[in-house]
Amino acid sequence: MPDTAPAVVFFDVDGTLTCPERNVGFAVRPTERVREAVRALAARGHVAAISTGRSVMGLDGLRDLPFSGFVTLAGAYVELNGEVVHERLIEGDVIERTIDEMRSVGMEALLEGTRGCAIVGSREDRALRAFSELPGIDEYVAAGLPLEFGKIDFTEESLGALRKSEFLLSTYDVVKVEGKNYELSLPGSSKALGARALLDALPFAPSRTYALGDSGNDLPIMREADVAIAMGNAHDEVKAIADYVTDTVQEDGVATALEHFGLI
Repeated sequence: MPDTAPAVVFFDVDGTLTCPERNVGFAVRPTERVREAVRALAARGHVAAISTGRSVMGLDGLRDLPFSGFVTLAGAYVELNGEVVHERLIEGDVIERTIDEMRSVGMEALLEGTRGCAIVGSREDRALRAFSELPGIDEYVAAGLPLEFGKIDFTEESLGALRKSEFLLSTYDVVKVEGKNYELSLPGSSKALGARALLDALPFAPSRTYALGDSGNDLPIMREADVAIAMGNAHDEVKAIADYVTDTVQEDGVATALEHFGLI
């Protein structure tokens, strides 16, 4: 156990804990060195927390590790020790209008929620091919699944369509994540907001907070953390605000950073 209050360490997933070539579908597959580093962090009494744009449904492969907290959907849904401490859904009438608008302008997107995910647009579209196993929105509704979504994913192929909709542009914040990937989130929602909800729910004040990330949606939480750690593969704007730049995800930069700061 640490001599002072435990630290809280927030880990982004894609590009930080793991990378696409290591994953299997939606299942997350960190290397054994990274997995052991997370175990060692928790064994020393610190709090390990996920901070991701993914929903909790997309975290298979991490649940066996000692993560106490889950900031998911880019801050829209937060769990601490199995309890929901924050949830901000897109309101029902807004999501219905959003689906209509996307169809009207020809926008392809993935609606992400804690209880289900659905595709708006053709599964054959190259931007959504990776999600081809998920239901289309009509199939999703026909199955009686809830229209409870916290975030929307899309790629740059749909930027032109998005720009045709004043409703979408005025209702959501547009965040560039990495590469060709983007998110639509409710104004004010961010990983920083989700992290604050998690920290407020803790029974103690942490000695220090750390945030590790690589892309645009990590910027808010990295600015709020006491120590911002950028992956070696991070975008330049992420590295620019970092207190420390670690190795790349391919080089197990998470483990390198935890060792550097004496957390393991």
